[in-house]
Amino acid sequence: MPTGPLETEDTTGVILAGGASSRFGSNKALALLHGTPIIRHVASTLEKLFPHRLLVTNSPDTYRFLGWPMIGDIHADSGPLAGIHAALLNIGGTQAFVAGCDMPRIDSRLIAHLCRLSGDWDVALPWLDTGPEPLCAVYRTSCLPVITRQLQEKQGKIRLTLDMLRLRKVSQAEVLAVTGDLTSFHNINRTTDLQQLLDRENGRG
Repeated sequence: MPTGPLETEDTTGVILAGGASSRFGSNKALALLHGTPIIRHVASTLEKLFPHRLLVTNSPDTYRFLGWPMIGDIHADSGPLAGIHAALLNIGGTQAFVAGCDMPRIDSRLIAHLCRLSGDWDVALPWLDTGPEPLCAVYRTSCLPVITRQLQEKQGKIRLTLDMLRLRKVSQAEVLAVTGDLTSFHNINRTTDLQQLLDRENGRG
């Protein structure tokens, strides 16, 4: 399976960096994994795939070291859905691959697979046995009317919004056929999550 840059420039690679990191205790995006900030790991993966990139954050000074174009939320305090909304309003093409800033081992093969899916859908996302992964997903600009209405009505829950959109659900079996494991979805919410990842990569987990 090809892992180089995507042939099309129609997709923008997006990272959301707007969470409060309340469970981590400090800004998890800047926590170090093998000496490198977690968000840098995510950014490096996306940089290999997408010529067009965008970071959604309300703290641009914090992330200038990445050298990415940045925008802020339009709807304040509305969670990741507001970040997806802001991204879709600011891309040049018809779709965006959206990743959270806390998924340092996101797999480029899975990203490419999602971006290349054909069909008449609004969102293509992994739908694992444990549920959906909306921050490792492709959102098309066709989502905007529904997302805008949800945010205007102060309904910021992604899961409820997904129920109103046409989904291409990528099953756990389909993901495993591409990647061989589910490491892409090891997100860092707590310091223990980071330690578990380090232990596994050091052969202790």
